[in-house]
Amino acid sequence: MDLGLKSKTAVVTGASIGIGRAIAKGLAAEGVRVVAVARRKELLDQLVQEVGGNSITPFEQDVMAKDSAEKLSAFALKELGRVDILINNAGGSRPLPVDAPDSKWDEAIALNFTSYRRIAHA
Repeated sequence: MDLGLKSKTAVVTGASIGIGRAIAKGLAAEGVRVVAVARRKELLDQLVQEVGGNSITPFEQDVMAKDSAEKLSAFALKELGRVDILINNAGGSRPLPVDAPDSKWDEAIALNFTSYRRIAHA
C-alpha cells in the first residue's frame, strides 16, 4: 500500500513492543525515516535488525525521565532534520480504583497526558 509518506520523517514513542512497534515498522515500510523511542535498548535493536536499512534510528529514553522531551526533540532534529509525524504511544493503562491515592493518579496522568504534551511541545 502506498500512503504517500515516502521521504517523510517520524518519531514513534513506545516503539519497542505492541502498537508502537507495528507503527514504526509500518512507517518504515512506507519509506518514512523513523526515530523509534523506548526504554528497552535490546528491543529497539531487534526492531532495527528486523526492518533493515537505515529507515529506523533507535533512541533509548524513558518519556517520564526529567528533560526527556527536550532530549528526544534534540535527537530527532539532529537525526531527521525535521519531524513530520509524531506518534505519542508510550504509556499504558493500569487499573486504578476510584479511591486510589493521588500519587497513583498523578503518575497515570503524567505518563498518559503530561509526557505526551511535553513531547509534542518540544
